[in-house]
Amino acid sequence: MKKLSIGLAVAAASMFSSLACADTDDVGLNGSSPEALKDLTINGQEVTPESVRRVKLEGPIYEVRLRNGDTFYSDAQGRYMVVGNLYDNSPDGLIDVTEQNNRQKRLDQLNALPAGETVDYPAQGEEIGQITVFTDTTCPYCKKLHQEIDQLTQAGVTVRYVPFPRAGSNSSSAHQLSRVMCSKKPEDAMTKAFAGQRLDITPVDSCDDAVHKGFQLGQRFGVQGTPSIVLPDGEMGEGYVPSQELIQAIKRSDV
Repeated sequence: MKKLSIGLAVAAASMFSSLACADTDDVGLNGSSPEALKDLTINGQEVTPESVRRVKLEGPIYEVRLRNGDTFYSDAQGRYMVVGNLYDNSPDGLIDVTEQNNRQKRLDQLNALPAGETVDYPAQGEEIGQITVFTDTTCPYCKKLHQEIDQLTQAGVTVRYVPFPRAGSNSSSAHQLSRVMCSKKPEDAMTKAFAGQRLDITPVDSCDDAVHKGFQLGQRFGVQGTPSIVLPDGEMGEGYVPSQELIQAIKRSDV
């Protein structure tokens, strides 16, 4: 599972460093390549391409984002496409432009969630940040994270749960999450559900709809496992993270 705070630029730099294995070939460069591509500096490391060839991809280039969360880059005709992340080789180092856009897109969609579609645990005292967690009450690691909810809120973290039934919006876990959403006090109901207690509540359509929307949103975000945690800066990772590590990651987040 992908964990939080992965060094994307570091990984990219390692990938690009493999280019520095051969001397410049004038034939391969064809004598017409841009000078900037003949001797590159990436993250402060000089690399020498083996060859540079012009491709048929003509600008302007567009970022295309699919509903399932996949992103690619295309010419205006949709004929030539590039799959993968786009990097800005800036003077300050590699910047993952695709990931930056993904983070902002996540935050925009999460900020647009109406009341009643999340279960919220407000920070106690001064807030240091807010996280959003795609959760399933039948998920053992979600339960483990929920057992540390007090440590998080006492440290100033607001936790928002988005219902995400792993088995789909018609599963038994989805029905349980619907009962949570329909409770007079969803926060207490969520805790009871994680503890395996029965909720004697008959959900109405609006609660089922909230769970269905949460599942759809998670799919758009590319959620494959729970818990999936979105930090205040939009970074997302899957899997349980101990509360103290999570608090430190929140403090490091650039908002």
